[in-house]
Amino acid sequence: MRKKFIIKYIFFIVLIFFGLTGCSINNDKNEKTIQDKVNEEINFLEDKIFTITNKYAKGEYLVDEKLNWKDISKEVEEINISIDTIIQDLSELDISNEDILALRNEVNSLIISAGNEDEYNLLQRASYLYSLLPNYLEKYSEDKNQINVMKFKSLVLSSFVQANFLEWDTAKSTIILAEAKYNEMMNDVDYMKEYSNNLNKIYVLLEELKNAIELQEVELSKVKFVNFIEKY
Repeated sequence: MRKKFIIKYIFFIVLIFFGLTGCSINNDKNEKTIQDKVNEEINFLEDKIFTITNKYAKGEYLVDEKLNWKDISKEVEEINISIDTIIQDLSELDISNEDILALRNEVNSLIISAGNEDEYNLLQRASYLYSLLPNYLEKYSEDKNQINVMKFKSLVLSSFVQANFLEWDTAKSTIILAEAKYNEMMNDVDYMKEYSNNLNKIYVLLEELKNAIELQEVELSKVKFVNFIEKY
């Protein structure tokens, strides 16, 4: 009897051990799944924001020299449709309510700008919305390169928007910040390894945009911005 009892006891302990281990593994898997899902959602928002700004810069929204707000609103609506799911997933990664509310507010402002056919605020809000994305990524991801790339691209986008509305002094200051950020990235060993094939190309594209802004040429700035974004 004593031997049977010992065997049952050992078997019970083993079950508990594997049960706890299994829970731990499942939790890890769930956490990774949420992180991967949020990464995809952030990439989706990035793609939609640059779709809007690139189409604007290339004149693809123009019909008879006027902006086609119906097409712009469709792009904005795609962001709006996705935002509830994105917010829910961000909350599972312990992103603060304040940070999540900022995302919701910027999307709302983007919708309002499109509804009001407000060209200036549409681009400003798109730029502000994009600037939030690397901040969220920074709170849960260890991918330093992706975070820095998004922060860099945020500065480039801001400088373009400022130049587009003839805010030349601000645009020049912002593109100088972008240049400094890129120099910092180029001196990072991990970044150099991952982006070794594009280091010089990106630098040239950045300098071309910077020159267009320094020349205070709106149309040239649009061309150089599109070249930069599409080739990065």
